Amino acid sequence: MDFIKALIPAITNIVLSVSALHAAHHLFKDHRASALGFLLIGCSSFLSVLSPTSQPIISLQKDLEWAGETLGPALSTFDFLWLSEDHFTARILLIGSTLLLMLSNWLSPDGLMFMSCCLAFSSLSCSLTVCAFAENAAGAVGIIALSLSLFVSQRSRMGSLGSLISPEVTVGLLGWALKVIMALGCWTTRKALNKFLLDLKGWD
Repeated sequence: MDFIKALIPAITNIVLSVSALHAAHHLFKDHRASALGFLLIGCSSFLSVLSPTSQPIISLQKDLEWAGETLGPALSTFDFLWLSEDHFTARILLIGSTLLLMLSNWLSPDGLMFMSCCLAFSSLSCSLTVCAFAENAAGAVGIIALSLSLFVSQRSRMGSLGSLISPEVTVGLLGWALKVIMALGCWTTRKALNKFLLDLKGWD
């Protein structure tokens, strides 16, 4: 049982790391903001696979994980907005993301979570709007998948499954599922951005 508990997180982190880094590699030429977001996700997952014991490395992994979950969707939204020629909103979103990153060490945990959720809601609504007008269903699915983990609170992790199995297992199962969903989000968003760009070139 202990072996399975150690194996499943490693597998989910490998899947997420490969999916995110693969997306970052393929998007770098035409969608560099998204590539940076996926790079953050991929690096944090790769460090998780290594199971670091050094406190500085653990702290770095946690910071990268937060940055990936928070900035990853926002940076992908930036590319969707930029492709749709809404450059003003794209710049505002990028400035907001940069300010949140700069102020993260000065905000309280509750304040940081609140601001992160505000950024996530803003980027999600912008992406869904662009994808709706562009009829890009894959983009909508991808952004929702990337944003989902940030919206899941500790209370929801202790939800209906908590009456059936222990809270620790409940949190673990949900965390693993969210990583797999994020991996699918990386893959889907990459496809959606490439399709959006090809559609725009076809219209020209």
